[in-house]
Amino acid sequence: MNTLETQTRVPAQPATPGGITVSKAVVITESGKEAGIFTMTLAGETIDLLPLRDWGQLDAYKWRARGKLPGTPAGLEVTPDHVKVTGEKVLINDPEGAAKLQRLLNDWLILERGTFELAQKRAQPKRTLVTQEAPPRPEELVPRFQVQADQKGQVHINCVQGKETLATIGLNQLGFNSLFNQGLMHKPRSLKVGALHDWVELDGELCSFEKGKNDAAKLERVLNERYLSAAALGQGKEVVVFPNAASSTGFDIQFPAKMGGTVESRRRPLNEEALVLLQDPEKCGLLPKDLVIKLSRPNLIFKRKTPDGGERYLNARPENAVTVIGDEGEVTVIELFKPVNYLHLTAVELTAVFNHPAINQHSKVVPQPSRPEGQPGQAQVSAPPPAVPQLQAPAITASAAVIETEPVTVTAPPPEPSQPAEPARPVVLKLVGGGPAAQAAQKIRPLPNAWLQPILAHPPAAHDWLAHLAYSKMAEHFGNSAEGYFGPIPCWACSLGEVEDISDLAFKGIFLTQKGGLGYVSRGHLARFRNEVAFIGTLESTIEAIGVKLVATATDAEQRIAFIVTEGYRTKFGMPEQTVVEELACLKTYGAVVMSVNEVLHSLEALEVVWTVPAEQVESNELEAVESVRPSSALA
Repeated sequence: MNTLETQTRVPAQPATPGGITVSKAVVITESGKEAGIFTMTLAGETIDLLPLRDWGQLDAYKWRARGKLPGTPAGLEVTPDHVKVTGEKVLINDPEGAAKLQRLLNDWLILERGTFELAQKRAQPKRTLVTQEAPPRPEELVPRFQVQADQKGQVHINCVQGKETLATIGLNQLGFNSLFNQGLMHKPRSLKVGALHDWVELDGELCSFEKGKNDAAKLERVLNERYLSAAALGQGKEVVVFPNAASSTGFDIQFPAKMGGTVESRRRPLNEEALVLLQDPEKCGLLPKDLVIKLSRPNLIFKRKTPDGGERYLNARPENAVTVIGDEGEVTVIELFKPVNYLHLTAVELTAVFNHPAINQHSKVVPQPSRPEGQPGQAQVSAPPPAVPQLQAPAITASAAVIETEPVTVTAPPPEPSQPAEPARPVVLKLVGGGPAAQAAQKIRPLPNAWLQPILAHPPAAHDWLAHLAYSKMAEHFGNSAEGYFGPIPCWACSLGEVEDISDLAFKGIFLTQKGGLGYVSRGHLARFRNEVAFIGTLESTIEAIGVKLVATATDAEQRIAFIVTEGYRTKFGMPEQTVVEELACLKTYGAVVMSVNEVLHSLEALEVVWTVPAEQVESNELEAVESVRPSSALA
């Protein structure tokens, strides 16, 4: 039932301070009939409880997003003849209905607020007397290799740190590769392993377990003296990152945290939940209390809290840059004061990031080279930071270009006379980021979406035409459009996942409502566009922006759906910028992005297929959607 105007209102019932006031109103429907409804008022703002609408549609003032309500009223259901909340039904025609509904809503509100305050009190740390544990001895902070041969002659190599086992492998190539990837062991120049896993040769040093021979002690000494990595682990560092293709980010993370009253250190997928636990000062305590780490795939964002309740990036200073030297002499500089793309880093480099003094307040050492720089046979535990070669950056004149780091080869100085003679190694400088530390070596190439500039320059058709025609092209591209219902509204939906019914909460795909609303929904998270109004959020609660025109739709290399809109859309939501950024980031994790034309043209994430409906089409009397595919020349 769509209402046109409010006819009359019954005076509001008195409410307790800070509570909800409920009153009655009479509205005129589109059919010209009068209908009674309840209204609820909070802090001078009134919401009409119109029938057949959920809270996301009713909450015009975004009470939940602004923190005025702790959540959606429990079990809220609005029909033409009654309102149901907290399991109790209140009839519209009940003379005492407004008072009853007001009591139910305020009882719910008091309960929710009380529950929240109680949870806060319980979360406060309790002062208890605890015995101070003896600090670990220095030798326990450094990982060590232990080699054992069992009764069957099978060799087991363990990498341990104190009482904790970091990794266990057998005498085989896959096991050694695992140690290399985790940054626990330097890669030798030459590695040979016997077919029966009974001998290994590291840079010409043979350790045999053939015919009853047991070189476990010799192999253990060789591994610890020559190949133990001091960069990724040990020296008081307490965060370890491991590669894991099954994880959503491609990595696991391990750090000590208090769970159930005891401290445990175990591997967890590197995701949002692990980062929340890592930042918990009571359960973990490794990070400074004002540090914020956010996962905005595929980036890690490091910020500091400000006194006014906001956030800011780390200062662009050398001490906020991580330097890691790999086994082949390559130098990687990672700038923490900019978003860090973890897809460009290894597990060793990410481990260095999380153990940098700017991130881990217990890390007292500076980043080190991956390969020890001392005499052979001595694994150094501490070393000064490596010097980064100073290179002159070329002038940049291109307007539509991306600055990409390029390996720069610099000949390392010859070894000191006291060191064994060894050929000079090239040092490859690999820079991550775009700030002062990353301006040493630069290569200019066109931005990946520069080819879209002439395509997106054409004014789009009216929304109804664009929505219907673009959806038809997208459905043809994905190939499985079907009829359904978006809430109570008939629609067409195109599944991009295993669930085909849009009414199923697990549905993921695009949809077009009967009234021209084009959108995307995935597990209750959505973006929808209708007549220059954008809705972003969840099925229960969205933020709205008026005056946002849809220009085109697209899909990128990761099969995310992109909605391209007019400029300045972020400022039109009427919400704090941080709220808008968080909603957009959340939407991205569920498979869709919203970007302006300018953001698309300057983005480093390439779009593969773009659907537009130009307002003027010379070659056709009728409007048609145009499908533009990324040219092969833009794949470089």
